[in-house]
Amino acid sequence: MNLLAIRKHFRTLSGRYDLVDDDVSGTTNLLINEACRNLDRLTEMQKTWGVHFSEAAVDDFKVAIPYCRAIKEVWLATATERWQLEKKNIQDLIVEYLASAPTSGTPLYYSPTLTRRIPDGVDITAFAAYMNYMDTSTDLDHNNNAIVILPPTDAKLLVEVRGFFYSKELVLDADENYWTTVHPLTLLKASLRELDIFNQNQGKTKLWNEALASEIDNINKDLVEELVAEVDVIEKGSDGVIY
Repeated sequence: MNLLAIRKHFRTLSGRYDLVDDDVSGTTNLLINEACRNLDRLTEMQKTWGVHFSEAAVDDFKVAIPYCRAIKEVWLATATERWQLEKKNIQDLIVEYLASAPTSGTPLYYSPTLTRRIPDGVDITAFAAYMNYMDTSTDLDHNNNAIVILPPTDAKLLVEVRGFFYSKELVLDADENYWTTVHPLTLLKASLRELDIFNQNQGKTKLWNEALASEIDNINKDLVEELVAEVDVIEKGSDGVIY
């Protein structure tokens, strides 16, 4: 299904023809998209994980990642090799690499960093003389997280960020994402739940929560089954204890 089909079924199941047919402000789309994000946060299955690629130029050390819920791994690559970065506290990286103007090299470490400056969108060009490489923050829109990779790059590199990502936002009628395509009824239930929250119908909201919990549990089991497939040996640690 696409967004238009979901919206039509939402209209039929809710009985809110007025809300959908006269929806000039996009309220129904807002409810459906929030339902998608809620389902994303409640699940951990194959499509929870995603990967974002970007290119880092020479001397870069900040990388933006859109629609990322949680950063899990960072890998770098050249045309001939690929390696994983080690996560460190941002404070340790500042002390080790940014206490003075750093020397570019092969990045070995990463850390999530701040993406908001106060007030939002503040112009800090007046402080450029003080910043140099000292500023690890980056002023991004609300849909982006960011990391720093250190030391700064001495060559162009491919940056591969693996982690939990939100599903594609549904904007156009033809738009689809994982929930509209694979679990449209689950998305419809989650969307109707959002509507009942705004209607302050606590009884129905509780019932929707219970119904969704059962479905989400079953969806999450698919990943568990995949992880344990062909695993038939119990590991024994170096201390002789079976884990």
